[in-house]
Amino acid sequence: MNKEMKRISWVRKNWLLVAGAAFVGIHAGTYLLQRAAKSSVKSDMGIKQKDLDK
Repeated sequence: MNKEMKRISWVRKNWLLVAGAAFVGIHAGTYLLQRAAKSSVKSDMGIKQKDLDK
């Protein structure tokens, strides 16, 4: 067996796993970011609503 054949990197062997993990990671990060932004907007709206009620 050739030395170059042995040195196939882990990423090349498992490219589908790496791509899938990156896909899931990006989407999970985006979801968490959207949730954080949404809760921030809700709390901000609540503060403004309390100010209007006074």
